[in-house]
Amino acid sequence: MHPEIVKDPSVSASEEAVAECRRLAETDPSREPDLALALTRLSNRLSAALSPRKALVAAEEAVRINQRLADAQPGSDDRALARSLNILALRLVEVGRRDKALFESERAVSMRRMRVDALTAAPEGDPAAAAAHTDLADSLETLALCLRETGREQDGRDTAREAEAVRARVRELRSDRL
Repeated sequence: MHPEIVKDPSVSASEEAVAECRRLAETDPSREPDLALALTRLSNRLSAALSPRKALVAAEEAVRINQRLADAQPGSDDRALARSLNILALRLVEVGRRDKALFESERAVSMRRMRVDALTAAPEGDPAAAAAHTDLADSLETLALCLRETGREQDGRDTAREAEAVRARVRELRSDRL
């Protein structure tokens, strides 16, 4: 006799949130970004609960939704897509699909670099600039991991150093606001 498997309560709550967001998005397409965010959160919780394949499925669906939304409105804010690509890259590493992870991570970094570049004219202390730099640093750290996972150790170290330099810039931007 096998003991009953107890499901992680955070996974259950996330699954319920996805189900509710999916129901709402079916009747109101403007709720699709909420569904994509709920799927991303579910992916993170499934990963933490050591269910990498299920986490990957949720991450892939979030990317599909965010990609479709971005394609429907070229030039719109693509932060959600970049975030979901970054999460997808992490999930791909977890299941051993390193080359695909590297590709998706590079896409996320590229998008986040463009956002940082677009905010170069922002006034000092602009919270959007600090947030954009933080997002870039997160994606660079994922890229560093993907590079190391594909055997590109030196490139991974260089990218990790770049991520730390970006984080130093974030600290600088935040200290300017104090």
